[in-house]
Amino acid sequence: MISILFAALFGWSLLPGRRPLCLRFAERISDGILPDGAIPYCRRLTWVWLFILLANAALSMSLLAVLPNGAWRVLVPLLLSAIVVAGTFAIEKPIRDRRFSVTFHTSGSTSNPKSIVKTFESLAKEVAFHRTRLADILAQKPTFLSTVEPQHMYGTLWREMLPRAAECPVDPEVILTPESLIAKMRATRNVFLVTTPSFLERFAAYADLYDVPQNCIAITTSGALLTPAVSSSAARIFGVVPLEIFGSTETGGVASRQQNTPNCDWTVFDPVKVATLPDGRLEVSSPFSFQKRFAMGDAVTLSADGRSFKLHGRRDRLVKIAEQRVLLPELEEAVRALPEIADAALCPLEGPHGTYLGLVAVPDREGRSLLRPHGDAPSTTKPALGLRQRLLPIFPKGTVPKKYRFVHELPRNAQGKVLASAIKEILLSNLVEPRVENIARTESSWAADFTFDADAPYFKGHFPNFAVLPGVVQLGLAHHFAEAFLHKSFTIGSIKKMKFSRPIVPGEQIHFSLEKKSDTEIGYTYAKGEAICSSGCLVPSA
Repeated sequence: MISILFAALFGWSLLPGRRPLCLRFAERISDGILPDGAIPYCRRLTWVWLFILLANAALSMSLLAVLPNGAWRVLVPLLLSAIVVAGTFAIEKPIRDRRFSVTFHTSGSTSNPKSIVKTFESLAKEVAFHRTRLADILAQKPTFLSTVEPQHMYGTLWREMLPRAAECPVDPEVILTPESLIAKMRATRNVFLVTTPSFLERFAAYADLYDVPQNCIAITTSGALLTPAVSSSAARIFGVVPLEIFGSTETGGVASRQQNTPNCDWTVFDPVKVATLPDGRLEVSSPFSFQKRFAMGDAVTLSADGRSFKLHGRRDRLVKIAEQRVLLPELEEAVRALPEIADAALCPLEGPHGTYLGLVAVPDREGRSLLRPHGDAPSTTKPALGLRQRLLPIFPKGTVPKKYRFVHELPRNAQGKVLASAIKEILLSNLVEPRVENIARTESSWAADFTFDADAPYFKGHFPNFAVLPGVVQLGLAHHFAEAFLHKSFTIGSIKKMKFSRPIVPGEQIHFSLEKKSDTEIGYTYAKGEAICSSGCLVPSA
């Protein structure tokens, strides 16, 4: 009788104009947030349950007809019915999880990339939590603009699922330049910006060049950490303090903060529970996670109530140098605190006498003098020595970096994280960046003033009595800065219209420019005043 009753309910919900019963259950479980394909799947599943319940009813009646009177006549059908129902649940759930799971690929910024499979249910719970928490903002129906690719978990949650769940409009284009963002902001009333610290940093560096509309009502960032300076600049430019999300692909979102007060802690999300392991790392138990408990690589100091913490950097970047264990994130923060340095990244390198540190540094505008030659000392050696002197009181004895590179910006991935492999490649490469000043960029062009120091490795032997910048180095630097301009790596397929009209010698300032000639060609030019030194067109391989 129970089976027939439920079969009737399932069958009634399949009538034209009705909503399948399984769909109603799914909407209740996931707070109304459903993946693509959920409706036909739930309709098919409702048919499956209808037939299972009818078969169960037929089995029960058959057993009643053949079993003798007594307790077994009741217990056996009940037991078999329970097995049938439980077995159907047990078989269907892994099918559903597999059918509606999402595979994310981690960036590998600190270790080897890996794939993480998450169920839609865990993603839906996180989206539902943020939809409730940001209800006042979402009630204004802002247009979501994003600088983040949708295939990353942060992009999936914040630029795809959240606006759909809140019924907010979404611009489908991935914004790559400040000019594109401003144009789109002008074309809408209210803006919810989903971005990364690296984009905000680039925007803030040239914000004085733009007239930014004051219609941004919320900003979220994730990936790398947002520095207090960039957070303050973003608040001044957009009129709203960015909301930072801390988490990982494995755990989902864990905590958030807005840097409207100095040294503010991270506040743990309500559904999430955290603890610290004996080595200081953060352990997360969360309905957003792909497993019950997950140990993160980040070291924290947890508050007494366990609802907030201070972040100290990744514990898995603990390296042994000169018999001492040093935590690279802490040392990088110390380098960034120097008045001449805007950004920095450390990388362990192997030498004949063991492991040592290399440093890639970005001088700030006021600290450009650090890269200018003084007296007769070699211009690249003196900045390194000057920086080394500043680092001696900061670094433990024997751990001060032995190799230095100065660049105009650190290589970062789409989430704004510095890639350890790219930092190592810069330190090991002989293609040393020139001094880069007066950067100017638009959506289709990039330009800067270059100064090539006399003792750069590519001047040695070319030529002994009259040093000139080799053509292959000019081409290599054009490729290097084109990748930074496009924010992607590419292989040169061919070079068109390459000309060398005037030699470039050490110490002179050269104006370098890049321009998108088309979707498949990037033009470059080296010029001294009005005179063109060299030019060409890079054509990426297909």
